Amino acid sequence: MQLTNEQRVFVVTTWISTRSIKRVQAVFAQHFPGQRSPCKYTIWKSANKYQQEGTSRNLNKGSSGRKRTARSEENVENVRNLLRQTSQASVRRNGLPLTKSSFNGIVVCDSHWYPYKIHVRHQLLEIDFSRHRLFAE
Repeated sequence: MQLTNEQRVFVVTTWISTRSIKRVQAVFAQHFPGQRSPCKYTIWKSANKYQQEGTSRNLNKGSSGRKRTARSEENVENVRNLLRQTSQASVRRNGLPLTKSSFNGIVVCDSHWYPYKIHVRHQLLEIDFSRHRLFAE
């Protein structure tokens, strides 16, 4: 479980005042009922981080995880140019080094185009209504 900022501050301040992991866990359980008490490694790691970094916050927040490279400005511009040249660009055969999900994401999210397929329908005639009624009965 990941601790909130309030819980991290509580763990660190309690650790500094008591220097006891068991005491921190007991006081945490009283102060935050219904929450699982952090394990000894979490308490030690939070306190150690506070002493080294001067903060108990998660410094990786916002910069962790896989970097998104498909929707770069260059790729967005390449897709827009392709769509300006031909409005019938295929998602699978787009000629760009993009997967179909990346291409479609750029088309919908960045270019604000909503692709659709035109379906040709025939015109309904008076005789079609009588045939429809006969078929439904």
